[in-house]
Amino acid sequence: MRGHLPRKLLALALLLAAGAVAAQVGPGHSGGRGGTSPEAVTATSRPVRLLRPWVEPVKTASGDGGRRVDVMVDYASGTAWEKFTSLSGAPLGTMPIGIAAPRPSPEEIDEAFEFTRQLPELAPTFRRFPNLVLEGGFILREPQGSPCGPKTRCLHVFLLSPDRAGLIRRIVVDVAHMSLAYQSYVPPSGRYE
Repeated sequence: MRGHLPRKLLALALLLAAGAVAAQVGPGHSGGRGGTSPEAVTATSRPVRLLRPWVEPVKTASGDGGRRVDVMVDYASGTAWEKFTSLSGAPLGTMPIGIAAPRPSPEEIDEAFEFTRQLPELAPTFRRFPNLVLEGGFILREPQGSPCGPKTRCLHVFLLSPDRAGLIRRIVVDVAHMSLAYQSYVPPSGRYE
């Protein structure tokens, strides 16, 4: 029983900290240059977005504790990072990560799916197959000069038959710029995705 109490307290502390402490922007952010203010960084804000938060246990000299970890992305600067704060909201540091490296958030995937549904180019496909199923959300990274090169967050979107047995089309949406990177994507020869 004793092992369960600290986790419950950590979860409660996270809820309190999340309500009391606004997400702070990190390295390479555009928030300090007139973009998104730290108070406005949420799971759906742009250009700086909170992809996912969690509390992780931390052992300190004074005993067991915890810290909040926020995975952040700045679409404008093409940077992503983990931001660490104490449960009371005190900054503990940041660690940069590649913009394409963090797993897409559910909100990003939902935005890519909604963007796909609104594309005029795909309207005939949606009319022909009114019960299409959208799947995917996997990141596509390509070299500089490609539609999914640096400073993009490209997600695969699979248009499947209603029984999910057949792939009707595979497109790629850049959620950083909310644009269609590939209207019909076929992986390059020798590349398995």
